[in-house]
Amino acid sequence: MQQIEEIAEEGSSFYPTIEFLDEAGAAMTPTLLHWKLTDMKGNVINSRTQVEVAAPATSLTLPLGGGDLDVLGNDVIERLITAWGTYTSSTHGAGQTFLFQFKFNIQPRVGG
Repeated sequence: MQQIEEIAEEGSSFYPTIEFLDEAGAAMTPTLLHWKLTDMKGNVINSRTQVEVAAPATSLTLPLGGGDLDVLGNDVIERLITAWGTYTSSTHGAGQTFLFQFKFNIQPRVGG
């Protein structure tokens, strides 16, 4: 699991970028790509489950905001982006599967 170092702010917009790498560490373009947003217990956040990406590329920038970044309470919380799909490997051929997970933190809004 990778950690996104930038911290999101509740009530703001957040644009994390995910890079896709193959088994050799080279950039790869998924053939099929989906993603979801959950808390660390696996609960789906803001109905972001099995979101299909129409034109996958070697990286994906996700526009998050509103309900994606809501925080209940005053503690920094963690969220998880899971991206999965298929790609063509230069070593193993077409139809290879992948799953990447990226964790990030959200700073709650203080003082309403």
